[in-house]
Amino acid sequence: MQRLRIAMPKGRLMTSALEYFARAGLAPATAESIGRRLVVDLPEASAALGVPVEILVVKNADVATYVEHGVAHFGVCGTDVLDESGADVLRPYTFPFGRCRIAIAGPRGADISQFEAGDTVRVASKLPNTTRRHFARRGWNPEIIKLNGSVELGAVLGIADVIVDLVETGNTLRENDLVVLEDLGGTSVKLIAARSLSRVQMHVLGEVIDRFRERAEPPGTSTP
Repeated sequence: MQRLRIAMPKGRLMTSALEYFARAGLAPATAESIGRRLVVDLPEASAALGVPVEILVVKNADVATYVEHGVAHFGVCGTDVLDESGADVLRPYTFPFGRCRIAIAGPRGADISQFEAGDTVRVASKLPNTTRRHFARRGWNPEIIKLNGSVELGAVLGIADVIVDLVETGNTLRENDLVVLEDLGGTSVKLIAARSLSRVQMHVLGEVIDRFRERAEPPGTSTP
């Protein structure tokens, strides 16, 4: 069987994912062994699943693209990225970590109820498509200012009226004198898979999910 590839997002999410894979017997016990390599063999997963397995270390926003186009067979990706990209992939498993909220935020005292249908609202966000869809439902005309990091600065420095961003603890907002003005809903982290998987690869996917449920999930966890 061909080598099985799993796209992993760089950073904190990969650390959480690898810890979870490790509890399922599919990865080394710590992420430190990965180093700065971008393609890494997973001998633990290869032995457990009976097929050669490697991970591709990529930017979070690129995971869904690699999986959708079949470069990677599986991936670990947040629903914010999936919904923003519109990638056509399977979402067979939800991890019990990495949950956040998407929210409109702005300076203390800001009031989005002042905006009326047809008003132009300057919005800083790393999620332009998600932002545009929500603002269209409200009847507002968003002027999207695309930022890739420190979105809060868009509101702090006044280049935007409000921001749309992921909120985990809210600490960054509070420390910059910003507040949540409207909650747009929650996000979660998914194991995703390409729709082009062979029958054998689909079987391996089932084995991976079974291992997650039997060995990695905390007691009392219920995931789809």
